Amino acid sequence: MAVARTDALRLSAHPVLRVVLAAEAVSILGTQLSAVATPWLVLTLTGSARTVGLVTAAQFAAVTASGLFGVSWVTRLGPRRVMLYGDALCAVLIALLPLLHALGWLSVGVFAAVMFLVGLTFAPYMASQQSLLLDLVGTDESLLSRANAAFQAATRLSMLLGPLLAGLLIATLTASQVLLLDALSFAVSALLLYRRLPPATGTGGHADRPPLREGLRALRSDRLATRWTLGLALNEAAWQAMFAMIPLVALIRADASPVAAGALLGSYGGGTLLGTLAVGRLLRRVPPRALAVAGRVALAAAFLALPLPLGLGAMACCLVLVGLLNGVSLAPATAVRALRLPERSRTEGLTVATGLTLAGGTAGWALAGFAAQSAGLSTTFLGLGVLQAGAAVLFVSGALGTRAGTSRGRGTPDPTTRTRSDDTVPVASAHTDAPTAGTPAEQEGTA
Repeated sequence: MAVARTDALRLSAHPVLRVVLAAEAVSILGTQLSAVATPWLVLTLTGSARTVGLVTAAQFAAVTASGLFGVSWVTRLGPRRVMLYGDALCAVLIALLPLLHALGWLSVGVFAAVMFLVGLTFAPYMASQQSLLLDLVGTDESLLSRANAAFQAATRLSMLLGPLLAGLLIATLTASQVLLLDALSFAVSALLLYRRLPPATGTGGHADRPPLREGLRALRSDRLATRWTLGLALNEAAWQAMFAMIPLVALIRADASPVAAGALLGSYGGGTLLGTLAVGRLLRRVPPRALAVAGRVALAAAFLALPLPLGLGAMACCLVLVGLLNGVSLAPATAVRALRLPERSRTEGLTVATGLTLAGGTAGWALAGFAAQSAGLSTTFLGLGVLQAGAAVLFVSGALGTRAGTSRGRGTPDPTTRTRSDDTVPVASAHTDAPTAGTPAEQEGTA
């Protein structure tokens, strides 16, 4: 246990990791503001839940496309530049929305186009972030799980505060003005990465083979990685549909209160924060793979309470519970899946996996509004429970019959003799400090 605490201190003290964590926490806080402000602005402009689903689906369609066809960006530019350019581009694009709204030029088509461009940055950014974390902390499942959990704790705090703050700000200001704060958060994140992340960190290279083909081959090389990616796609569909429906719940059950919408999203954020904080203690007693599978199964069971005719207080409690289970299983699940990929093609595999996973989010956002208006909230929530149950089955079946440990595909070095590339010099100290028995868990699968 003393060793685990020492590892955690070393991880939190690493300067590069702290910069990435700070940048992520700031941008996530802004993103959570817009998670309430964006659908609220669309509802204000159109009054249509279906339009909300279509606008947000445009963003997730771009995420899917960039995950499948933007793999070369990560391979050639490298994680640092992908993250820096992504934050800067999002700052400009998000700032366009309130400007166009003030000028009277913000049509649904323009809104969807801007969100599509924002979505193009997500999959490469997330894959670059995961790749950078793997470089920083090494390839042990437990340490990667703990470090990733520590990383997620800061972002989950933003997820807890962001929606609550968004509800209050929208009630005080306007949804359009709140989006300016999201743009500012991206700008601050870009500035942190530019000023504090060493230029030599995670520089790019040239792929020997087509990155998309290499990423797909990496995923297909391992049964657990394949099935868990499919399971995470179902998870993402359920999550994004749920997020899309929360403003509808506030409209129908809380007299169109943005504060209620923020409180419900904040309940989920609080639950995920509690779950993430518990990961470190749980990993001292439970292997990462077992914790991931148990958490996914329990999550599916808890989700089945949402179709019940709940009041806002009871729904908030359910959201705390599902958030808690998501937080507990997110870090170990993503760590285990990432380490199953061959090291040589891990970045490509992570980028493709992110795109495939978030393809579920595209479907969830697109269908949530249609389903809610056609079948009602309760029936739609029941469908989301079925999706979570299917994801749990894939997690269990993927884990059964596969050996624990890091993948050693062709061309992949043994994890006990990990080497570092010449273009990741600042990472060397992290590899020296961190023992080979524990690394921060990759995130749930993405999310």
